[in-house]
Amino acid sequence: MLGRFSPSIGFVGVDFNPRATRLLQLRLRKDGLEVIGAGRVEMTPDGPGELSAAVLTERLRAAFSSGGFTGRRCVVSLPRNAVQVQAVRLPRMPDAELRQAAAWEAAQRFSFDREQTQADFIRTGAPAKTGDTREETLLIATTREAIDRALEPLMAAGLRPVAIDTDFSALARVFGRHYRRAADRDQVRAIVDVGCASSTLLILRGDEIAFCKSISIGGDHLDQAVAEHLQLEPSAASELRAARIAELGRSELAPAPADAATQRAIFEAVRPLLGDLVKEVTLCLRYYGVTFRGAPASRIILAGTSSLEPKLDEMLEQGCKLSVSQDDLRSSVGDLVPQIENLLNRNPGPAACWAVAAGLSLRGLSRARSIRRDNDSPVEAKEAA
Repeated sequence: MLGRFSPSIGFVGVDFNPRATRLLQLRLRKDGLEVIGAGRVEMTPDGPGELSAAVLTERLRAAFSSGGFTGRRCVVSLPRNAVQVQAVRLPRMPDAELRQAAAWEAAQRFSFDREQTQADFIRTGAPAKTGDTREETLLIATTREAIDRALEPLMAAGLRPVAIDTDFSALARVFGRHYRRAADRDQVRAIVDVGCASSTLLILRGDEIAFCKSISIGGDHLDQAVAEHLQLEPSAASELRAARIAELGRSELAPAPADAATQRAIFEAVRPLLGDLVKEVTLCLRYYGVTFRGAPASRIILAGTSSLEPKLDEMLEQGCKLSVSQDDLRSSVGDLVPQIENLLNRNPGPAACWAVAAGLSLRGLSRARSIRRDNDSPVEAKEAA
């Protein structure tokens, strides 16, 4: 497959998100990454009810046609609530056997029909306890129904999905591309991806995934807290939060900023949830420190649609005693925003929103000239006909 595809051009990364699906295609150059295709698809329906498959297909087709993409092959990230991830300890065994064991384990743990379960794994590399024949493994699972629901409108729109990936593996790929040497294993970073429905904490050792956990706090919960505190409709609360975020970053829809009193009221509404999120991140960092007994995380990178929530970075810095930024030291995502804006002819929003799509596009480029590693392909899908 890769032999028929330019070794410097990535696939089209398709990041399904409850509010907007983002399409991005990158080219790998010696001096960095270049955007050659970009598109954004609104996931909100035109009227009451849910967005129909037919409408989604038309929107995907329009975004792809106008986005400047090269080729039709794409790598897809399912919506976060469609993928289950859990750290488990399984007996040491070859990859093929472990993949079968992972499928059975996932069906039992997540109450999936075994015949409908699609599962894979990532070996975290955590040192085993004395006398323990098991190893810590990230179990990743979804269902065929969830995969079909995502792939069908894409194929109807003319794209050719070649793989299903996870959002956190895409983040690891884009933020780990400069940390592939053996000496980089001691370069530990924590990525906090704050999405709509939930958040994900990812810990990278070099470019390898060592820890991953989903946290049930996201932008939708913050909207609900603001709506209840200020007695507003959820849509109005979402607009108020968007206004606050627009003051810190570039937002696709940037309403007028709220006044100081309203800003304080919004923060009072979301502060308990932000505190819970910081507490969960702190506990996970402690678990990692105890489990791996190596170099601790040196910094936190924020990503996701709600990562620019005001004061979240300050609360993380105070709670975790680590520096917090919206991008890595190489500006892996931030440098792409002006190029995306040129292709979209409109404000693309915060760079953190495009991190997953960028990592999906990079799949195949990072390992095209080397042996593919386990954490480069956590959930495989058959190549679409």
